Amino acid sequence: MSDLRSFARETERSIDQPPFEVMIATQRRARRRRAAVAVAAAVAAVLALTLAVAGLNQLRRPQIPSVPAPRPTLDLRVPNWTADQIVGFPAASIVKQFQARTDSRTMLTVWKRCPTPTHDNDCLGREAIAVMDGSGHRLVTLGAVTDAPAQPSGAGDGLLREVGNGLWYWAHENPGPYLLSATMSRPVLLTVVNGPATPNYGVSSIECADQVSLCSLNVAAGTLQRLAVPNVPDTRWATPTAQGCGLWGLAGVGTRPRLVIQQRDASFAVTDLPGDPNSTTMAEGGPNCEVAFYQSVTEHSDQLVVTLDQGRTWQIRQSPLPQVAGYYEHQPRDRFLIPPDWSKLPPMTHPLTPPGPLKPL
Repeated sequence: MSDLRSFARETERSIDQPPFEVMIATQRRARRRRAAVAVAAAVAAVLALTLAVAGLNQLRRPQIPSVPAPRPTLDLRVPNWTADQIVGFPAASIVKQFQARTDSRTMLTVWKRCPTPTHDNDCLGREAIAVMDGSGHRLVTLGAVTDAPAQPSGAGDGLLREVGNGLWYWAHENPGPYLLSATMSRPVLLTVVNGPATPNYGVSSIECADQVSLCSLNVAAGTLQRLAVPNVPDTRWATPTAQGCGLWGLAGVGTRPRLVIQQRDASFAVTDLPGDPNSTTMAEGGPNCEVAFYQSVTEHSDQLVVTLDQGRTWQIRQSPLPQVAGYYEHQPRDRFLIPPDWSKLPPMTHPLTPPGPLKPL
């Protein structure tokens, strides 16, 4: 063992020692490591003490019930296209088109563009409305978001009706309701008048922006006011009725059909119709203020029932099925029309029971 110790001392003296600067740097690194370890231990101790105090305070405090995070609503937004980007897009489709009654060159077209086009364009998309005439005037404006699980309004994509020469009314809520024409720089927003108005006999009517109630449209004043019609459940009102005609509607289709007819003193009366098994359909658009309906007699024959004196007397005629071309209007809303020459139709040989007597509402 003594020989080994002497050998180690001799070997240590024979090895070169590192330079002084290296030794100093090594010692400093060692001191920094020791200091860092001490600081970390102190921080850990303080943190542990803080958590312990917080936990003690939490035990003394009443528990606050947790509120679940709000669920994200369904994103119904479509790309932020302009109206021109919809109309000018090659894959955009035409969903509606109307020609002005007085000038065939004036046309209103509703276009639709989808983020992911399909063969039938059945998608969440955005519409644009373009109105053009033969004089170079053009109005292009954004329409509604369509084919969505939740529409911007209950009215869906709205309903368009021509209310003047090349002037259209857009029955829609948010956006709208509007008046549109090719000569406008932008749509004219209609003012919706609060409070229902009592309808005089002969007041012109049109669909309200919700497409359920009846309204009176004042184009010159730019106002739309709801009419105070009777609250008869499940009534489909004839729309629109011409100036000079009273209001009327068909109620309770499929259960107990009835007609609600405005009288010349502005009051309303109701008359019962024969119910099942015969189907009943409104016949609208009479040129002489007719109140009329189609009723199926057999599988292959219908009768047309018409009154010209607000339900006091009735005339019954043989009629082709209302699905025949010329008796059906698809746009702006599905309607079965009364033939303009209905009085020339032959009488029904075995008519069904006519409507019952009028009862005031």
